[in-house]
Amino acid sequence: MKSFFALIFCALSVVAVAQQTVQYELFTGMDGNLLTPAGSAIPIWGYGHIEDGEITLPGPLLTCMEGDSVVVLMENPSPESHTIHWHGLDVDQANDGVPSTSFLVPTDSAATYRFRADYSGTYLYHCHVTTTLHLTMGMYGMFIVDRPDGTLFAGGPGHDYDVPKLFSDLELATNFDPPASFPFHDMRPNYFMINGATGDLLYEPESVTTYTPGEVLALRLGSMAYSRVDVRFPEFLGAELWMSDGRPVTNPGPVDTLEIYPGERFTVLFTAPSMDATGWNGEIEVDYWSMVDETLERTQPMVFTDLTAGVSSATSAPIRAYPNPTSDHITIDGLHPGADWTLRDATGRPVIKGRVTEGRLEVDLAGKSAGLYIFSTSNGASLRILRQP
Repeated sequence: MKSFFALIFCALSVVAVAQQTVQYELFTGMDGNLLTPAGSAIPIWGYGHIEDGEITLPGPLLTCMEGDSVVVLMENPSPESHTIHWHGLDVDQANDGVPSTSFLVPTDSAATYRFRADYSGTYLYHCHVTTTLHLTMGMYGMFIVDRPDGTLFAGGPGHDYDVPKLFSDLELATNFDPPASFPFHDMRPNYFMINGATGDLLYEPESVTTYTPGEVLALRLGSMAYSRVDVRFPEFLGAELWMSDGRPVTNPGPVDTLEIYPGERFTVLFTAPSMDATGWNGEIEVDYWSMVDETLERTQPMVFTDLTAGVSSATSAPIRAYPNPTSDHITIDGLHPGADWTLRDATGRPVIKGRVTEGRLEVDLAGKSAGLYIFSTSNGASLRILRQP
């Protein structure tokens, strides 16, 4: 079972596009497995893209632009009823995913959610059937609403791309025996995740966020954990809090430690520094505190990598792509023959794969959706490609 969307590739599009209808096709499953760093399997429930045929933890990253109409088909082949509740999004009652006021999606049935994303921001989604159990089993994900002009909100600051980070945890006894789950006010998580990864997996390429110094990164932070999560920002990053729960904060400004309680979402900006100049190790530490007795249970990092660190501009030339943005094809120069390459979309899903045979590569994007794509090679080269409508 793959963990959540691959974070090295999950920057979101800020391409100026017309308001449109964005469609997703999801399914629910109760037979998934999450692999631990040791390679063992944890039973999970969750959501997945129908075309992938696999549920993930967390569920797929969903994105759109402010003003877009959103259509989400949900198929439920699992043995229990489920819903999708759009946590924090301003949707009408009929599409809100709360069974008593909306609708259930029974076993072997399908339903469609429809709403307009009127406000940019960081949001979540989760199942609202036997909520505490279904949520801790893994039925949740993140939903981000961006703006075509690259600002966080009307009149707000700009950013180069988004970095979604979803915090969550598990009480493993529940995952291995859901019917025997205990009172959830006594829940004591013992497995702690960032985007579905933990421990050594946080240093794997799919979990590491790459950047070029000077880029403004928008950290999209959300929590589906039963723990309280504290994010500790190094002072030299100059991190600033700009949004809370999908709305601008009254007094934006510097933040050193950000407390995040279950269900909360925040947007934090910082300008990516040079690791060579600052000596930064690329880590922002995250603490998980027990909500039962305020015990610190785990500390682990969000991991970042400066693409220019240790590279001399006099001896090494980065790969480049042109024309970029593009509307159909793109040429990529400076590649090393023999390396494998992958083009991924904003959700981290592979779109095209291949092997470099010479220093120049032509990639055909005709027929692909408008938005941000990440091109990367097995020898560590990476760049962002914008496809225009």
